[in-house]
Amino acid sequence: MMERISLNQLGSMIVLFLIGSSPLFLLASEAGKDAWLSVFIGMLCGLALLWGVNLVLYRYEPDMHLFEIIMKYLGKPAGYLVSVCYVLYFCYKSIRNVREFGDLSLIYLLPQTPLAAVMLLICVTAGLSILGGVAVFFRMAEFTIPIVIVIYALLFLLMAGTGLLNLENIMPVLDEGIKPVWDAAFPETVSFPFGELVLFLMFWKYADNRNAVTAIAVKCYLISGLFITLTNLLIVAGMGKLAPVVSVPLMQLTSSIEAARVLERIDPLVALLLFTGVMFKLTSYYLGAVLGIRYLMKLSNKTAILLAGGIIFGGSFLFRNYMEHIWFGFRYNLKYHFPLFQIVFPIMLVMIVAFKNRLAAKEHAE
Repeated sequence: MMERISLNQLGSMIVLFLIGSSPLFLLASEAGKDAWLSVFIGMLCGLALLWGVNLVLYRYEPDMHLFEIIMKYLGKPAGYLVSVCYVLYFCYKSIRNVREFGDLSLIYLLPQTPLAAVMLLICVTAGLSILGGVAVFFRMAEFTIPIVIVIYALLFLLMAGTGLLNLENIMPVLDEGIKPVWDAAFPETVSFPFGELVLFLMFWKYADNRNAVTAIAVKCYLISGLFITLTNLLIVAGMGKLAPVVSVPLMQLTSSIEAARVLERIDPLVALLLFTGVMFKLTSYYLGAVLGIRYLMKLSNKTAILLAGGIIFGGSFLFRNYMEHIWFGFRYNLKYHFPLFQIVFPIMLVMIVAFKNRLAAKEHAE
């Protein structure tokens, strides 16, 4: 019997996955004080992608995940090749998050600990998290999201209440025109984080109420997108011109909070949000890779977890340091590599699926 997840669990995972560590950083920093507007535009583009591509594929084949759809409509040679590429894409996305988790752990928590030991512990923890399957992992999201919401709400209230925000830092809006805002939004902001929901083509089929998947997906996407936009606006309002040059601006901003000489040094809460977001995102990609490997290679769940985990752990040493990791991601991945899997391939696939279904319907009518 196939595993099932509730709509509440699905919605919780969408929110945690999309938010991830995104609110902690200034996205679309090239747009300067209009970065929040670039994020909003990226969110709208991502919504079009979700509504017009990913959910269309789901509605055509609600009983299939991404790899099953690819194999059905592309056939074995081409379908297998594209599927392997998607497994590697999921693994690489998890690799980047493992490395980010490891590097930031050394920077903020465990400066004397070997990087390899931290990343191995992360991979083992993620592997154990998905050992029980999709349903167990999604229940973890349902349990975690109220804690995340409370912490973010506390941070925002403290930032506003202690006078850290200055709205003059975001004025005037669009004083350099729309072009820098659009250039920062597409494809970078679409690629990260909004286009990443292509992964959920692996999970839609497990929903216990499939008729409501589209509604819950769009609702949770909008909540997450507006939340990320708001956070970027608050970062710019709080830090001004310093926001683009600080590695984790929200942590820097909240470290300045001081309330009645009692509530101070709450940046550990930001660190908790950072590690929670990164952990859920890397584990989600890990699970997507495992499901793909299981389907393509007909392996057991444990064997697929070990294989994917080995690839992810080994791949986490691709970069020499944190700065190279960040530079390569922004210079190449967001502009060239990720759009292939998030935009180009899904659009091509939905066109093929729509064409073949129309052809089949026409033949059936005749």
